[in-house]
Amino acid sequence: MYKNYTYITKSGTKALEIALITLKSKTVIIPTYTCKDILDAVLNVGCKPIIVDCNRNLQIDINSVLKVINNADTIIVPHMFGIQSPIYPFYNKGLNIIEDLSQCHGLPGLGKYADIVITSTSKSKWLNKEEGGLIFSDIKLKLKKTLFNWDIKTKYNNRLVKAQELLNAGIDLIGKDIPNSWLRGMYFTENPKRKPYTPLHKIYGKFDCPIVDSYNNKIDWISIFD
Repeated sequence: MYKNYTYITKSGTKALEIALITLKSKTVIIPTYTCKDILDAVLNVGCKPIIVDCNRNLQIDINSVLKVINNADTIIVPHMFGIQSPIYPFYNKGLNIIEDLSQCHGLPGLGKYADIVITSTSKSKWLNKEEGGLIFSDIKLKLKKTLFNWDIKTKYNNRLVKAQELLNAGIDLIGKDIPNSWLRGMYFTENPKRKPYTPLHKIYGKFDCPIVDSYNNKIDWISIFD
C-alpha cells in the first residue's frame, strides 16, 4: 500500500530498528512528544538522537527541525494520535525519512515522501493485532514478506464518526481543523485526569523543548475505538 514491499516484524520497535540499520543512520531527529519506544529504538542501534520540539497540534515542529537539520542524517516522523504531520518540508533536504504510521492510517499521501514506512500492530495502535509490526519499503530486505490487506477505509470512517460525536458534544479536540484519522481524541484542559506521554527531552535530557513544556501538563484524551 505504501511501498513495493511489506515485511512482518515482531514489533514496531524492531521495525524501526531495522529501518535505521537499513538506512545506515547515525544521527536521528525525533520529536519529543511521542512514544518512548522511538527513543529506545534509536539508542538500541547505536544512533545519536536529536530531540526537537512539537507544536500545539502535538506534531513535530518544523522550525525546530530546520534549526538542526544539518546536524543529522535521518528524521523519524510519527503522526501522533492520528493527526497528520507534514513530511514534505523535510523532503530533499539531505535526510533519510522514516515515517511512523503506528497511530495514523487512512489519510492521503502517507508514505509518499518517506524512504521507509513503519507501523506497530500491537495493542492500542491504529492497526491492532495485539502484537507485531510492519515495514513498508522499496528496498528488498531479508525479512518475511506479507500482503497488506487491512480494511483501512472502514476503520477510518468509523473513527471519523466517533470523533464527530465528540466534536458535536462540544469537546474542542486537538487537530480538528487538519487531516486526522483519530486514534484518540486529544484536548487541552486545566484539569487533566491522565497524562499521555512523558516528553522524551525530559527522559533523555540535553534538549530544550519549550513549546511542549508549555502544554504538557494540560492535555487529556478520550479513547476512540473503531
